[in-house]
Amino acid sequence: MTTATLLLLLASACLHVVAHIALKSARDPLASLFWMLAFAAVACSPVLATVPSPFPVEVLPFLVGSAFCEALYYYAIARAYETGALSVVYPIARGSAPVLLLLWAWLILGERPSALGELGILAIALGLYCVQLPRLADWRAPFHARGRNNAIPWALLAGLAISLYTTVDRRGVEHLAALPYTYLSLLLSWTILIPFILRRQTPGALRAELAQSPLRLGIAGTTTLAAYVIVLEVMRQGAPASYVGAVREVGVVLATGIGVLWFGEKGTPPRLLGSGLVVLGVAAIRLWG
Repeated sequence: MTTATLLLLLASACLHVVAHIALKSARDPLASLFWMLAFAAVACSPVLATVPSPFPVEVLPFLVGSAFCEALYYYAIARAYETGALSVVYPIARGSAPVLLLLWAWLILGERPSALGELGILAIALGLYCVQLPRLADWRAPFHARGRNNAIPWALLAGLAISLYTTVDRRGVEHLAALPYTYLSLLLSWTILIPFILRRQTPGALRAELAQSPLRLGIAGTTTLAAYVIVLEVMRQGAPASYVGAVREVGVVLATGIGVLWFGEKGTPPRLLGSGLVVLGVAAIRLWG
């Protein structure tokens, strides 16, 4: 992986955290999600001018598959933030995704990372697991918490969805440029989500969430789109999906730090260890991936 590619993915990771801060700080994460995607759909609508004519119909199965997986991800992550801390939900969701993505990339995409590249991916996943531990002796704590914390299953479901849509998108961007592909996928996923959100939210709740901080919602929505455009463009240029999916999860380290410093969530030594493992994993992919 080149230095330029690595820097692009790190920039994407930083942008991606913005949306999660917005969701966690929202009074109502599902209502916040509705407006984030709505703002992105409206503000970025000029992207439609970049859609080629005639439209490449071969991309449609990938767009639809990606949209359903993204809708599942958005819904699951919003539900997780209803009860879960940023420094727990984000690492679980983003940490489980690289391991699953490595499997899908091997089975479906035919990618064969180098041995050191695979170790780098596993180091990142292990580091992301460590950052959620209260202390190293409690390495089984997340499993025990599953029965008590409804956020954990939702976060794991979000991780599964991430791995699936990244796999689909690796093939989708072979037929359509990253920018229009990302926008159309986001538009479709928002459309899919609307009835599910409206089943749990009243119009009054949606209006109240919008009135609380429209600027925050607008920034979060557009940065979500921008972050994933970068990812898809990197994959379109030939970077393996397994490496891309792993490196962009370095944002977990940033999210954990923000959870501790901004939201007052507890900082622990395992989070330092986990952060170090993520850095080592990224370095292994950069040098030997």
